[in-house]
Amino acid sequence: MRDPVVNPFPFLEQLVQPLADVLGLRTIPLHVHEILGSALLYQIIFAYIAPRLSAQLVPQYYKKLPRDGALRWNMHCVSMVQSIMISILTLWTILNDEERKAMTHEERVWGYIGAPALVQALAVGYFLWDLTVMVRHTSVFGLPMLAHASSCFIVFALGYVSAVLIASSISLMLRSGQSSTTTAAYSCYTNSRRRF
Repeated sequence: MRDPVVNPFPFLEQLVQPLADVLGLRTIPLHVHEILGSALLYQIIFAYIAPRLSAQLVPQYYKKLPRDGALRWNMHCVSMVQSIMISILTLWTILNDEERKAMTHEERVWGYIGAPALVQALAVGYFLWDLTVMVRHTSVFGLPMLAHASSCFIVFALGYVSAVLIASSISLMLRSGQSSTTTAAYSCYTNSRRRF
């Protein structure tokens, strides 16, 4: 199944290619525009959509939150959108990708298909965005969350090593379900210790 998004901008592809060659991420230049585009989408949700929508839907809670509480709330909004989007796209890819279904086990390990790579790009974009937010707001989220964001970005970017790319779609679906559960559990834990 082909990647349904437009081809990358040649200048971005050429800009990333040397680093991709050094790191062995041979297919990441084909998806750098999707990674950056999804990171931008998550930032728009975080900075503009989540605050406005939350203030309209639950003004009695959201408007009373201190700055760090609002940041955490907005992070959870982005995380939920990302989780739902990744889950839907992964299921769609698994159910509709005839090319992947026709592959042998060896081809699934060493092969490349555009649609799972798109799903991977959306996840890498999320963790790139997450990393930038954690760097910017380390005083709010702390060093453990910065370490988490860094490690997730690295691990998911390594999905562009061809030996892992196709399998990463399934792993993403499992990870996104875990992300929602972890987010809910973390929220309960932090709420029991202090108010937003």
